[in-house]
Amino acid sequence: MQNRVFKFINLFFVGLVILSQASYSQDITTKIKEADSLFKARRYTQSLSIYEEVYQAEKKATPSMLLKMAYSNEAMDNVSEAMLYLHDYYRITADDKAIEKMNDLAQVNGLEGYNLSEFEQVKKVLEDFKLQIIGVLFALALLVLGMMYRKLKKHESKSPSLAIALAIVLGLIFYVVNLNANKTYALIDQNNAYLMSGPSAAAELVEVVNQGHKVEIIAKKDIWYEIKWRGGRAYVRENNLQELL
Repeated sequence: MQNRVFKFINLFFVGLVILSQASYSQDITTKIKEADSLFKARRYTQSLSIYEEVYQAEKKATPSMLLKMAYSNEAMDNVSEAMLYLHDYYRITADDKAIEKMNDLAQVNGLEGYNLSEFEQVKKVLEDFKLQIIGVLFALALLVLGMMYRKLKKHESKSPSLAIALAIVLGLIFYVVNLNANKTYALIDQNNAYLMSGPSAAAELVEVVNQGHKVEIIAKKDIWYEIKWRGGRAYVRENNLQELL
């Protein structure tokens, strides 16, 4: 009798959990449909508010949602937020059109950090196809190892050229694996952000900038971030930055 009661209670609570999850999912779907409707009606402020509420609750968003949030922020002149959502969209989809759009926005608004040198463009390609490149390099390394083993077994001699080739391949694997591993980028997300020559409000002023610039973070000291800026370095308060994933 007690076992039956216990099983019934368990089934009851499992049912409640399933129903609550289904109700929550339905609520999220309803909110997204409402936001989509508002977006189509060009009521960007209202639609963006709902999209961001869902994004914060779910900690994820569909590519379509990210594009709509980016477009809404662009329409409202929130350049930094538009860039942030475009960055998230590109991180998920690797769609080069997002890069093109960010470059266009950067050009129109005079933003730093989006124009890539030829070397940086090569690095970007390596990042985009990182897993595939590592897989090919590992296969090549195994091939070279196999050739070294066959030569050693058949001729009982070592091959310096194969050893050098293996070292080069392993070096390339190490480089690609650690590509940008220690680099952190951020967006300046506030207008009238003060860039200083040192980590202090009393330091010399470098420049006052508006939102949207993309910068590489070098280090952090208390409430200050050291960043790369126009070929040099500067410091900015942490409340003026939004780190990129």
